[in-house]
Amino acid sequence: MRVLGLGRLAVLTIAATATVAVASEDPRIRIDLPPDVRETFLEHMRTHMTSLDEVLQLVGSGRLREAGALARKEMAIGQGLGIGRHMPPEFREMGFAFHRAADDFAKVTATVADPPDAAAWKALVAGLAAITTQCAGCHGAFRVR
Repeated sequence: MRVLGLGRLAVLTIAATATVAVASEDPRIRIDLPPDVRETFLEHMRTHMTSLDEVLQLVGSGRLREAGALARKEMAIGQGLGIGRHMPPEFREMGFAFHRAADDFAKVTATVADPPDAAAWKALVAGLAAITTQCAGCHGAFRVR
């Protein structure tokens, strides 16, 4: 077993202390959920992330209608599990905005020509940005425990 030098030990100690300090100074609103609700919620968020990735891959391959159908199926309003009742109103509104953005994106994909022109690509990218803006805003404002 290798012994750490005092310098390395000091660096590791400072790094660990800094990590704890950053975690304790997290400015995001903490949402405490019952363990079963927390696990369901986190799994649902991972599903959203996977679905968003699949939507981006479909857009990248030019399969725009499929991308919209997937966004509507997996991320639009009506896909919730009722977890919102455990969340503060601000969180619920951000969640609804995410779902609306996914539905709006799906509507855009249904109207673009095949192949899409420059204006259609601009609308598609704006629609995707509206979705990811909600993701970033929520993750920046809240943390779940």
